[in-house]
Amino acid sequence: MRRYLIFATAAMGLLMSAIDMTVVAVAFPHFIRDLHTNVLWAAWSVTVYEIAVTVAMPLAGNLSDSFGRKKVFICSLFLFTAGSLACGLARSIFMLIVCRFFQGLGGASFLPTASGIVSDTFKENREIPIGLLSGTWSVGAIIGPNLGGWIVSQYSWRYIFYINLPVGIVLVCLIAVLIKDPRRASRQRIDFEGASFFSGAILFFMLALTLIGESFTGRSVMVAATALALSFSSLLMFFRQEKKATAPIVDLALLRSKPFLAANLFNIVVGSAFLGIFAFVPFYAIAVHGLSTLASGMILTPRSIGVIAASVIMSFLLRRLGYRWPMVVGSCTISSAAILLGQGSRLSGLLGARIGVTEILALLMLVFGIGAGIVNPAANNACIELMPEKVATIVGLRGMFRITGGVSGVCFATMVLSLSHSPNTGFMIVFTTLGIVLLSAIPLVFLMPAGRGR
Repeated sequence: MRRYLIFATAAMGLLMSAIDMTVVAVAFPHFIRDLHTNVLWAAWSVTVYEIAVTVAMPLAGNLSDSFGRKKVFICSLFLFTAGSLACGLARSIFMLIVCRFFQGLGGASFLPTASGIVSDTFKENREIPIGLLSGTWSVGAIIGPNLGGWIVSQYSWRYIFYINLPVGIVLVCLIAVLIKDPRRASRQRIDFEGASFFSGAILFFMLALTLIGESFTGRSVMVAATALALSFSSLLMFFRQEKKATAPIVDLALLRSKPFLAANLFNIVVGSAFLGIFAFVPFYAIAVHGLSTLASGMILTPRSIGVIAASVIMSFLLRRLGYRWPMVVGSCTISSAAILLGQGSRLSGLLGARIGVTEILALLMLVFGIGAGIVNPAANNACIELMPEKVATIVGLRGMFRITGGVSGVCFATMVLSLSHSPNTGFMIVFTTLGIVLLSAIPLVFLMPAGRGR
């Protein structure tokens, strides 16, 4: 019984993070209005959180393996909860961006540490609980949009951050009681320099795209070019640091392994499609189809239901089917839903005028969710298969590459939307492009571990 309580406690951390992420997607248009900003800067509230998670997640994985799951999880919960409070109190978009960054630093350890806890607890058969853990995110993705849509429409977007406070307090108490860390024989050095260079590379890249999208003038192009140069320089410094670091964020030797490189390139593409599409669906529903805030949150529910159902089924079928074909089928399913979403105002005519636009969007979200639920357990276990003795570290790296792709997808989407003459045209380009890019990544699947009969 105790190990199931531990699983539930670890899953609650992911649940809180999922609620927070999906709630922000619903509140996105309200940030633009209440904080007097535009789509480019409002999008930073999503991407800066992802950057913080990207940078800190591999560090959190190493910290978890070296210093213990319990210590890392509790410290992260304190930072995440404090960041949530600060986000709710933010009075400008720039203050919200800063607070979201610190909130992301706190939330970065939830996935690798929770995966490490579950793997330690269920050593003899980790595939099923790891797969179910990925489905936990979708439970929060059901609660978040519906609860968030109601809160935002009835009260204020600030309360979507305040709801994290009681959950964080309860989690700290549960972890303190249930989880016991074994003694660690050695503690490795943490590569904070590499994390700084990597975060600088992404932040300068985002800044360059924001400046180009906001004002395409000679001055903005020069400043953007400078930001791109700084981004490239930071990336070079990152690789240089990783070569000499005793405990690098990314072991460059691993990148010479075709399965490892293929797995993480696939994660980058999957991340760009997942976040680049999902983060903007509520905004798309409001701007293109005229749905209310509450309805824009409700249409996300079928996606979460699809993810949960498909993830549970696939978790039990992985030993029979292996990892590769579920990733192929899931990617094709997601791509089809994305390309159909890109039809925008023509959607009703293509799928039947008798069906309302709300029902059509809900159906496409269900298809999207089923595809994601098929891909996730297979992709997650395929990465762990590469280094099963370092679960938290490899999950942290997987998350780093996936979220890097997600940040790139959101940056691409915001720049296209800002430069487009209408939201309908912008979303058509964004969704169709991301769907095609995901299809182009399918050959990478056949370089990854097969997993059949494990």
